[in-house]
Parts: sequence; C-alpha cells; structure tokens
Amino acid sequence: MNITEMMNDRQLEAVKHKDGPILILAGAGSGKTRVITYRIAYLISEYGVAPENILAVTFTNKAAEEMKRRIKKVVGKGASAITMSTFHSLGCRILRAYPEKLGYTKAFSIYDEDYRERLIKECMHDAKVSDKEMKPYEIIKRISSAKNQLLSPAQFEDLYAVDYESKAISRVYSLSEDRLKRNNAVDFDDLISKPIELLKNNPDILDFYREKFKYILIDEYQDINNSQYTLISMLAEKYCNICAVGDDDQSIYRFRGADISNILDFEKDYSNAKVIRLEQNYRSTKTILRAAHSVIKNNQDRKGKELWTENPEGDKITFYYTDDEVAESESVITEVYKILNTKDVHLKDMAVFYRTNAQSRVVEDRFRRAGVKYKLVGGLSFYARMEIKDMLSYLRLISNPRDIMSFKRVINVPPRGIGESTVDKLEKFAFANSLPFLDSLGRAAEIAEIRDVTKDTLKVFYEFIKFMSENAATMSLKDITARILTGTGYIDYWQSDPSPKAKERVENVKELVSAMAEYEEANPGAKLEDFLNQVALMSEVDKLDENAEAVTLMTIHSAKGLEFDIIFLTGMDEGIFPHKNCIEEPGGIEEERRLAYVAITRARKKLFIYSALSRRQFGTKKMGSISRFVTEIPEELLEYKGRLPANQVREKYYGSGPDAEPSEACPAPDNDVVYNDEPQENSFMPGQKVKHTKMGTGTILNAEPYGDDVKITVMFKTHGKKVLSGKFAGLVKL
Repeated sequence: MNITEMMNDRQLEAVKHKDGPILILAGAGSGKTRVITYRIAYLISEYGVAPENILAVTFTNKAAEEMKRRIKKVVGKGASAITMSTFHSLGCRILRAYPEKLGYTKAFSIYDEDYRERLIKECMHDAKVSDKEMKPYEIIKRISSAKNQLLSPAQFEDLYAVDYESKAISRVYSLSEDRLKRNNAVDFDDLISKPIELLKNNPDILDFYREKFKYILIDEYQDINNSQYTLISMLAEKYCNICAVGDDDQSIYRFRGADISNILDFEKDYSNAKVIRLEQNYRSTKTILRAAHSVIKNNQDRKGKELWTENPEGDKITFYYTDDEVAESESVITEVYKILNTKDVHLKDMAVFYRTNAQSRVVEDRFRRAGVKYKLVGGLSFYARMEIKDMLSYLRLISNPRDIMSFKRVINVPPRGIGESTVDKLEKFAFANSLPFLDSLGRAAEIAEIRDVTKDTLKVFYEFIKFMSENAATMSLKDITARILTGTGYIDYWQSDPSPKAKERVENVKELVSAMAEYEEANPGAKLEDFLNQVALMSEVDKLDENAEAVTLMTIHSAKGLEFDIIFLTGMDEGIFPHKNCIEEPGGIEEERRLAYVAITRARKKLFIYSALSRRQFGTKKMGSISRFVTEIPEELLEYKGRLPANQVREKYYGSGPDAEPSEACPAPDNDVVYNDEPQENSFMPGQKVKHTKMGTGTILNAEPYGDDVKITVMFKTHGKKVLSGKFAGLVKL
C-alpha cells in the first residue's frame, strides 16, 4: 500500500508504528481520521494483523461508521471483521455476550435519560426524599459520578454517606440499583461499569477479549472518563498495543466525568510510549488558527503545540458588538443573506454556535421569521416524540417483559381505565409473590382490591404482550410494529382524535415502521433488541443530517468533531462564555477556554464572533461585558462591526488623545460601526484583573450597582472570594 504521497512525515510515522503504546497528539483539523484509517489499514495489509484482532473506539456512531466506510475502501471486505464502535456500544456488546454472569438476560433494556429520571423519582418517593430538598437531576449526577468511580451503593455509603444529603443519595442509589436489576435494565453508566465488573469477576472472559483485541485504537482520548479508562486499560494490559489519539487542548467534557489527566499522564501509564504531534492543519485559514492559538496558549495545563497551515491567510474574524440578543440574531441573519448572495456557499456550510441550549430560542425565532431553513441539534428529535416513545416502550416490553418502566408508560396508552393505584397493587403483588412483574397481570384475578372489569382489561393486555414476546423472534420488525398498532388500538386512537397534532402523530408512527423496515433491510437477520440498541445508543450528532440544505444550530459541545465553512459564534459575554458557573471552579476557566478553542477551530474559511451590551435573563435585562476570550485574540486579526464600547472605538480609530482625529494610520470606522456614547454601567467588569493593597491580586467575578456605589465580588489568589465596595476598596485595575 503506497501512502507516502498521501501523508506528511508525522502522519506517516504514526501510521507505520506497529507494536507498543503510541500517543498521537492530533491538533484540530490535522487529519487524525485519515491517520487512524490508514494505520488500521497498514496493520492489516503490511503487518498481517487479523482484522478481528483490532478494536477502534470513537465517541459517536457517526464517526465509527465514517471510519468503517473509509477503511473498507482501502482493505475491502476485511473491514467488516474490525470491531469499530463507541464506548457504550462496546460495553453493550460485552454485556450482551455474557448477561447471565451478572443476573441479566440478553434482552435487557437500556434506559435513556427520561426513563432514568422516572426511575429515580420513584426511588426518591420510596426513600422519603422530597424533590424540594433535592432535585432528581442532582441525585442522578451524584449516582452517575459514583458509577464512573466504579463505586457500588455499599462503597458509596461507606465513603460519602456522612451528611444528610449524601445519606439520602445513598438510599436512592441502592433502591435504583435494585429496581434496575428487577427490571432487567441498565442505564448508560452501567454500559461501562457492568462490563468492568464482568471482566474483573471472570478472568477467562477477560483473557478472551485481551486475545481478541490485540491492537486497540482510541479516538478522542482526552475525553474518556475514569470508567472508560479502566475498561480500556484492562483490555490493553496484556499486549500494550494501544494507540491513543487525542488533543489535550480539546478536552471539553469534564461535566460528564472526562478527566484530562488521562491524556496528560499517558506516558506515565506507558513508560515506553512513542509520542507524535500532528500540528499541520488542513482545515482552517491562517487567521483562524492564529486566533485559536492566541486563546489556548493562555492555558497552563497543556502539553503544548502550535498548529500551522499552508492554507491561505483568509478573511479577518468579524467581531459584532450588538445592543442585545435580538440584535445579535438579526445580524446573524443579515450576514447569512449577504453570504448567500455574494459567495459560493450553501446553507449547510454554515452553523450558529452557542454555549447553552437556552440561547437557541431567540436564534430559532429570528430564523423562522426570516424564512431561513435551519436544523437544530439537541432539540426534540424524532425518537424523543411522545408517540415514538410510546411505540418504543411497547417494543421494549415485548423484548424484555420484566421492564416495569416501559409497562407503566403504555398500560394506559391508549386509555384502558387503568390508573396508578392498580399498577401499585400489581407491583406489590408481584413483589410479595416473587413474580416477574408482567406475570402479576396474568394472576390479577387473585388480587381482591382490583375491580373485575379492570381484571378483564389486564388479562387481555397480558395475553397480547405474552403472545408478542413469545413470537417476536419469528416475526419481522415491521410486522411486530404493525401488530402492536392494531392489537393495542394505538393507531385507531390517534386517527379518531380531532386535535391538530393527531395527524402528525399518525404520520410519525408510520415513519417509525419505515425506519424499522429500512434497518432490517440493511441488517439481515437483525433482532428486535438489535434495533432497540441502535436507537438507545444514538447520540444527537448521529441524528444530524449534514446534507440537509439548512443552517445548523447547536451548542459548542455538540459541535465537537464537525466543521463548517462559516461559523457564527454567539453569546461571547462574560458569565455566558465563559459560563458563570465555571468561573469560580478550579480548572473551570481552562476548560471553558478549551471549549472556545474548539469553537474557533470548527471554522474553515470565516468566523463571526458576537457579544452584546445587554441580555435578558430571567425576564430582566442585564448589562454584560465582552468575553475575556475575545480580548485574547490580537486586534490585527479582527474587524469590528455593530456597536463598540466607547473606549475601544475611540482608541482604535481616533487615537488616545481627547482631540485626536482620524488619520491614514487610524482611519474612521466602517459604516457598520455605531459609536457608543452611553456611559458604562460601571467601570469594573467580570473577568478584569485587579489589585488590593492588603489582599493582593484577584479576578472580578461580578460587579453590580448598589445605590450610588458598585458591589464587586473578587476572587483573590490568597484570600479567596470577597465582596467589596467599588467606592472605598481602592481596587486598581491591572
């Protein structure tokens, strides 16, 4: 295989490395997918490695499928024997191979976030934990963290259950684990922690997988969490042929447990590791790369590298300073139209980024009004619609009759006159008689508290689900769904509903039938649980149709791994980006700066950055200040549009003296620039560095009017957080 002409020297070195650990520090746009693809192909074609002995792990199904497609072009049919998947798909595959070792069946359900929240709420009720004391999402986050640390409920209790909140979480954690096991179900965290438990307890199975996966490649290594790190370390321990590909400058998932130290400490874990830096960028212009580097170089916790490119210099980065979020969105629309009318660029080549999903509302609203087509990543997807979730719950129940959560969702859909009290009685009866929950329906006649008419209804439902469950293996996926629609009366229910949404729901259900038929055609012999796996493990990015002619709207976290010709980066204000919750956290600003770096490096040709004088938050307009990340970009890389703070526009265009006039060196601003003559709300802004005579240097976290004074919150390096008077504290700006 002649690949010399296809790659630069560093890429070629990474591809040709055979045995032993290797760390590929792949900068944004440096061709890492190509390197991984050709490295796998080289192992097979040049070194004679069997395809079935290769494991490649990525973070999205879309990335895995793209890699598989590319490898198939190079090595042919042998590519199908390579195990190429996401972490959760890998864990699911291992768990489905030996479910009985942990007390499950092969048809176990995978609970999404919605089902998980329902389960936790039930456990909170039973554990007498009020949602006024603690929110379900807070408990879910703590339990998820415990599973990431591979702590059982008992271990969590021993280590953390010392205060009221932790004791409450411990009770809920223990109950939820019991419920999951009883329901023959797992959550997403279990898809990593349970396979680890399986491999630890069964050395023969662990050795089987170590022999099977002699060569392991992990993409986005900087984003793996503790449990993922443990799983891969166990598999790689015997041969140490691990290839970690990642970029410490793009580690942005700390909120879901990602630990940047995994990539920073790779050479400690594998002392003989080879390290290769891929620094040539093939994606962006020189201007965009210089801007990205000028931001990320301010981080201390990084291995250090600087991207370079042979691409053109490119346009300057346009910085818009607008009145508010409405003006911000309208200026995005204006630029979209201008680009469409003047450049050979399509809607699908453009994207609008924001820090949080909540920011999308105003952007969506303006796009709708302007008639500009858009696709929203992270919005209500097809599989999140009510009627589709109903159908998937029926399918889960047929596949896994022990799934009580699915039963509860559909037992009264369409309405059958069965309420919560009846379900509670069934659940108590099943528990008292050590029965699988569904079997309690078959013996409902024995429960005196249930009315006779309800018993008849339960019997009909039970017999239908039992028949479908026993015969699903001999039916096509399309036929299973069609039988559910007719046998339960679900489709008739919506067809007779006069509401405007009913027709759309019927069409969506029909589309699900088509999707199942399409899946079965592409995967001959596929079983019901295979389809349910595919749906459960699908990420938001996997659902993105990149060819749809529309502007993409998405959070920066969702944009990881994507690229666009034109990017509009909105909401670059202190407190929004960097987010206020991260400013005070240890390492929070560095993670936010990495997120800014990711956002900037998604752009191929042109980048627009937006900040606003004020924004409406919780119904009230609040003054803001420009993000520190914008100020870290050299001015010579920026062009200014919209409203500018008076001090910036005066100094930039008229010089620093009070009587300064425009000159050839400092021309007057472009016609789009509006001079802001309004006084600033106060002279202290979040993000500013200040010095106090006694407490030393610090960073302003917040500054708000307080009568005729300004109340300033400062995080000092040596004295921690203090609230001071702007009038009397004597703070000096640095």
